Amino acid sequence: MQWKTVVTTLLLTLSLSACESMARPATIGAGASVVNIMSNATIVHASFNGQGMGGGGGEECCVSLPKKWQPGMMATIEWTKDPSPDTNPGGIKPPRYNPDGTTTPEVIKWHAIHKANYTHHSITMQVPPYQKVSSLVLIFLPCDKVYPLIDSAEHSRVLGHLPYGEGRAKEIIRRLGASPTCQP
Repeated sequence: MQWKTVVTTLLLTLSLSACESMARPATIGAGASVVNIMSNATIVHASFNGQGMGGGGGEECCVSLPKKWQPGMMATIEWTKDPSPDTNPGGIKPPRYNPDGTTTPEVIKWHAIHKANYTHHSITMQVPPYQKVSSLVLIFLPCDKVYPLIDSAEHSRVLGHLPYGEGRAKEIIRRLGASPTCQP
């Protein structure tokens, strides 16, 4: 009879450990923001594993991130890009609004044409290792490359003590080891 007890206990233990390995990892809420390094485009909207955030900069609340990084962690990052901020094809600038601030039919038409030129992008990539969650910063680099910055030490290394002006983007690109130009 003892061997039946041992086998039953062993099977029960294996079953429970299998269930445990299928459990979702513990998560933590974190702020989210976008840093756009592309000089000729703006990010209208972005998402990280389906969790949306605006593209205009400034930290938003909140996204849910795994508390602990695991090897092989993947993320799908999607974004909408305005490839020609402030102009439509042919370099057409927006028409003026009415003096009272209301929109004209020309403004509505211009915006419809403008939004039709937005481009949509998606990439599934490995999440860079992190020790401690700070916040999620999606850094959009030239050539439609993106870097998800999560680790608090990496935040300091990449975004800490940056110069103002033109040198800011170049320094972030350098710190990430990225290319400032598109490679064929």
